[in-house]
Amino acid sequence: MGGLNGMVSYQDYFGMSMEGSTTGIIFAMYNIGSVAAVFFTGPVNDYFGRRWGMFTGAAIVIIGTVVQATSAGRGQFLGGRFVLGFGVSFCCVSAPCYVSEMAHPKWRGTLTGLYNCTWYIGSIIASWVVYGCSFIDSNSAWRIPIWCQMITSGIVVIGVFFLPESPRWLMAQDKHNEAVKVLATYHGEGDENHPMVQLQMKEMMSQISAEATDKKWWDYSGLWNTHSARRRLICVLGMAVFGQISGNSLSSYYMPVMLKHAGITQQHKRLALNGINPVLCFFGAILGARLTDVIGRRPLLLYSIVFCSCCFAIITGTSKLSLDEPKNTNAANGTVAMIFIFGIVFSFGWTPLQSAYIAECLSTDIRAKGTAIGNFASSLASAVIQYSSAPAFQHIKYYFYLVFVFWDLFEAVFIYFFFPETKDRTLEELSEVFEAPNPVHKSLEKRDATTVMNTLNLTGHGKLEA
Repeated sequence: MGGLNGMVSYQDYFGMSMEGSTTGIIFAMYNIGSVAAVFFTGPVNDYFGRRWGMFTGAAIVIIGTVVQATSAGRGQFLGGRFVLGFGVSFCCVSAPCYVSEMAHPKWRGTLTGLYNCTWYIGSIIASWVVYGCSFIDSNSAWRIPIWCQMITSGIVVIGVFFLPESPRWLMAQDKHNEAVKVLATYHGEGDENHPMVQLQMKEMMSQISAEATDKKWWDYSGLWNTHSARRRLICVLGMAVFGQISGNSLSSYYMPVMLKHAGITQQHKRLALNGINPVLCFFGAILGARLTDVIGRRPLLLYSIVFCSCCFAIITGTSKLSLDEPKNTNAANGTVAMIFIFGIVFSFGWTPLQSAYIAECLSTDIRAKGTAIGNFASSLASAVIQYSSAPAFQHIKYYFYLVFVFWDLFEAVFIYFFFPETKDRTLEELSEVFEAPNPVHKSLEKRDATTVMNTLNLTGHGKLEA
C-alpha cells in the first residue's frame, strides 16, 4: 500500500496526495478491519482448528481483493481495505499458533521466526510489481498490484487441506490418538513411542484440562485471572504494540514520503528504493530468525531497539539538511542509507519475534485467544500510527522522527524489566517461568532437570503423581 500511495495514477484517481488525513484513513482502515475481527478469530481457531482459521481468513481476503480492485470511488476502496483487514486478522491468529504448535522444540524459535520473516517475501514481490506497473499509463497501474493479492490467498485456501492439524489443538479436543500420530510423523520418525513424542504428549496433557478457558468461546478471563496470566498478557500486549509503533510502520507505509523529505522527487526512483528496502530487510530478518535460539530473545529485542532509536536521531538530522540544502546530495544519500539500516536492524531483532514471542508467552489453553488479543492491540496501535503519521508528516515534517527517538528508548526500558527470556524452554516449561514472582529473573536462571520434572508433574522417583 505504501508503494501505491507513491503512484501518481493512484493519487489522481482518488484525488489524494501522499500525505494528509485522507491518506491516513485509507491506511488505517485495514487495521480497523482487523480490530473488528478480533472476537471472531479466537473462537474460530479454538472450535474449528488452526487450519480452518487460515482457510477462513484467506477466503475473506479474496473477497476484499475483489471489492478493492474494482473500486469506482474512495468509499468502495475503503470498504475493500476493511474486508482485507478483517480476513487477515484470522490468518494472523491461526498461522503463528499453527507454526509454534507444529514446530519441533529444538527448532521452534527458528521456524516461528522464519514464519514472520516471510512477510518480506510478499513485500518484495508487491513492491516490485508496483514499480513495474508504475510505467503503465492508466488506472491498471494501481489495480493490477491489488489483484495480485488473490494469488497467495488462493494458495492458502487450497493448501490448508494438505496440512495436518496442530497436535496441541487435537489434544485440547480430546483427540489424543490423532495428536500422537501427527507428533510421531513429524517429531518421532514415525515412532509413536519415540522419547520426544512421549515427552511432548505428557507436557501437553499436564497443561490441557477439560475446564480450560478455550472451551468457552466467550471466556477471556484466563488471560488475566492469575499472576502468571497477567504477566503473560503484559508481554503479549507489549510485543504487539511495540512491534507496530517503533518506527517500522513509517518505512513500510510511508517510505515514498520519507524519500520525498530526503529530497528525492522522481516517482520511479522513489518506487525503486521502496522495492530495495524490503529486500535488505528480508536478509536481516532471516539472519535474525536463525540467531533467535543462539543469542536469545531479550538481547535481540533490547539491542536492536536502542540502535533503532539512534537511526531515527540521524535520519532527523540528515532530513533537515536535505530540505534546507536541496543540492546537498550527501545528506539525501545519508538519509536513504539510514532508512535502509534502520529496516535491516529492526528486521534482524524484531521481525522474527513479533509472532514467535507472543505464541511462546501463551499457554496452550489461551494461545488462540491471547494471540487474538495481541492482534487486536497490534491492529489498534497500527491504525493509530498509520492515521496520525500522514498529517504529522504534512505539518511537522522530519521533526516527527524525534517521537521515535524517545519512544524506542522507553521500549528498551520496558523490555528490560518485563520481558522474560524464552530461549531453550518448551512452551509448557515456560509456565514455571511465568508463575515465578519475578519471571524475568527466573527466565535468566539456568534450566535444569527440576524444571522439566515440575512441568511434567513428576515426583523425585520419576513416577507420575496420582
